[in-house]
Amino acid sequence: MKWLLRFIVGLTVSFVVTMIVVVASFITTMFSASEIGVRKFGLFGALFFEPHAQPDGATALEIGVSNGAPIAFVFAASLVFYVVVASVLDRLKLHKKRLLQADQG
Repeated sequence: MKWLLRFIVGLTVSFVVTMIVVVASFITTMFSASEIGVRKFGLFGALFFEPHAQPDGATALEIGVSNGAPIAFVFAASLVFYVVVASVLDRLKLHKKRLLQADQG
């Protein structure tokens, strides 16, 4: 049960971390695209941003995901990182509890 709960929390944390990374990468890519008609890629080619000039003088934007693999890698890496860190912390707490019990007894 502890592993299932840890995995579910890990999925949630990984999703939030992945979305933060994707949004930050998109904003960085958006502000680095200063030329009209040039497609810029962000997050190792996962996201793209391309501004287009309209005939009436307005600017149209083309945005999207061109490759989902880097996004999936960020998600998987953050999930593994969370599970490993949570496991190490649990083991350290158990070790501390054993040391305190041995000291008292």
